[in-house]
Amino acid sequence: MKHLNKNIGLVIIMCLFCISCSGVRPIELFYTGTNSTMYFIRPFTIKGDEGDTEMDITYRYTADKNDTNKVVCKFTFYSEWAGIEKVKDVYFLLQPESTKITLTNINRYYVERDNNIARYEARISYDDFKKIIAASACTFHITIPSTTLIYGPKGSINKVREIVKREIIDMIE
Repeated sequence: MKHLNKNIGLVIIMCLFCISCSGVRPIELFYTGTNSTMYFIRPFTIKGDEGDTEMDITYRYTADKNDTNKVVCKFTFYSEWAGIEKVKDVYFLLQPESTKITLTNINRYYVERDNNIARYEARISYDDFKKIIAASACTFHITIPSTTLIYGPKGSINKVREIVKREIIDMIE
């Protein structure tokens, strides 16, 4: 009977270990050559009053850390407003100091007019990315011809920002 109790305890411990390890990590690392690593931050949500936006981020770290190391943000959003195919401006507004970080090189991937969904890609510098991660809160703004859509600060972005700070920023710096 004692042998059976030890086995049951071992099975319970193994099950708990497997459950704790089975969670999907929000960050994936890829080796991309000598002194180069690519970090992929899985899609996370930023909640807004009119809907959510989903964003994923890719950053390629190289040992020389020159200014060409850009962070690529891909985001998908929904809007009933006209003009989602004509994004004019995309930026983060950091709190509490209201710092505006504008994304550049905005490229449209697709627009589903029937569903009012659009997907875009834009870039920011690594230094601006660090500011977004370090801010106490942030909102994400997308300006289209008819309005500015505001997302945040709620959603899984807050949890992801904490993990990114610990697993990317603190490790690289």
